[in-house]
Amino acid sequence: MERRGLVAWALALALGWGALASLDYRARDPDSRLYAEMAARMARSPVARWIAPDFPPGWYMSGPFREHPVGLLVPAAAAARLGYPAAQAAYAANAVYQVLTIVLLQRLAATLVPGVEARAVGWLAQLLPIAFTFRIRANHEQAVVLCLAAALYGTERARTRPRWALLTVLALVGLLLVKGVLAAFGPVLCALWLLARRATAEAGAPPDRAAWLSLAAGVVAMAVAASGYELLYRRATGEPFWTFYLARQLGVAAGEGRGFPGVAYNLVFYLARVAWFAFPGSVGLLAAALSSRPPVSGAVDSPSARGARTGGLFAAATLVAYVVLFSLSDRRADRYIFPAYYAVGVAGGVALLRAAAPLGRLAERLDRPWVPAAVWAAAFGAHLLAGRLGLPTVKVWAPSP
Repeated sequence: MERRGLVAWALALALGWGALASLDYRARDPDSRLYAEMAARMARSPVARWIAPDFPPGWYMSGPFREHPVGLLVPAAAAARLGYPAAQAAYAANAVYQVLTIVLLQRLAATLVPGVEARAVGWLAQLLPIAFTFRIRANHEQAVVLCLAAALYGTERARTRPRWALLTVLALVGLLLVKGVLAAFGPVLCALWLLARRATAEAGAPPDRAAWLSLAAGVVAMAVAASGYELLYRRATGEPFWTFYLARQLGVAAGEGRGFPGVAYNLVFYLARVAWFAFPGSVGLLAAALSSRPPVSGAVDSPSARGARTGGLFAAATLVAYVVLFSLSDRRADRYIFPAYYAVGVAGGVALLRAAAPLGRLAERLDRPWVPAAVWAAAFGAHLLAGRLGLPTVKVWAPSP
């Protein structure tokens, strides 16, 4: 990252943190309020007890919190312990996750497409409807996307530089500690990335052995981390974590079952969500898939064209993986397929830059290192202002039928 970009991000984050604290910001989202309160309570307790927090008084459950591992809460609790206002620490941590995600998405895109398009991802990703909906939250989704982006970037770089396997391993372990059983999507998406790379590679390209080995190492590390987490939890509480957690999560997901009508309803629900929350990238990706035109000035086999196809294939595969799995579940919510919105939105956004000349020219005019940070600061401030004024939120087609 250029120095000007780094300075711009530092200033934007400083302004965001200052605004959160000075306005005593509290999210409307119930999950965010729960996790923000839990992180604040953890900050006042001994660090040895952080692995086993309890539900705060007055919430929908009481007793030990075993809905997820505590990976999401620890950075926020640490920030509060260091002196940041405890009630806003989780929102401040989420802002860091957003910024790091944007930077990683730019870096990941740069491995596939030319510089201007890759750098434009920094502001394109922030203008997706899902980004506005989750701009200031304290729940898991942004941390999940950050871990996935880091795992994918480590996997990509490990194709030629094996030492990047460390990033893949750390990101997958982080994903496990944040999201529990759904961390299984991490290795799956990394594998889909490598398969998309292979499908669009030049004839005779060497196999990505180092990247596959890094992925295998990440899976082993996740198993070791899960065992270590169980050991620490039992030491702190005398009770198991994973057996209770898995029984609850998988049991609720299975529910009573709704048969084919329920699956079909879920499928339409999630595809409609992707169409909107990833807009206009959802339109761009669909148009690119249906178009028979060569993607880059007739250069069908250029590195740029192959990179765009890799991104499109990966986004489509990610969409299928998330939508199919959660369509089979008895649970339904916008956030369950959160990473798919970004995969489709970014890949489709790049496709739109190539298909529409005015958008391409706009990307060139906005190709400044400080622009993504400026967009983030403006959107963050607008969200704070809307909350301060009590502006209503809009809910279209609620998750429950």
